[in-house]
Amino acid sequence: MNIHENVARISGDKFLIREAIDNLIKNAVDLSSKNGEIDISLSCSNGSAVIQIKDHGTGIPGYAQERVFEKFYSLPRPSGGRKSSGLGLSIVRQITCLHNGTVKLANNQNSGAFAMLRFPVKTA
Repeated sequence: MNIHENVARISGDKFLIREAIDNLIKNAVDLSSKNGEIDISLSCSNGSAVIQIKDHGTGIPGYAQERVFEKFYSLPRPSGGRKSSGLGLSIVRQITCLHNGTVKLANNQNSGAFAMLRFPVKTA
């Protein structure tokens, strides 16, 4: 296996950035079907580090798309219908704003949802 190292550094609080990424991965796992796949990609584009997380679950219902980042808003999980605290995506948005980044959450074309975090790359 060949590994090509492209380093993109972002400035910020390592704990908070990890928390944002971890939260999005946990959401993808929770909202995917059993044995579902999750795709995670990292890239650098237009002066930004870009992290994308895609699941192959049911996606975001139309009625919830405008509300997913609201504090305490939560959707039932496919396995059992339980809900989360509704704080995770609100925290993700706050973390990205604190780091001059952006977060996007939308449905995939075929199935499931994708999240994209974009952080400015640290310049030398």
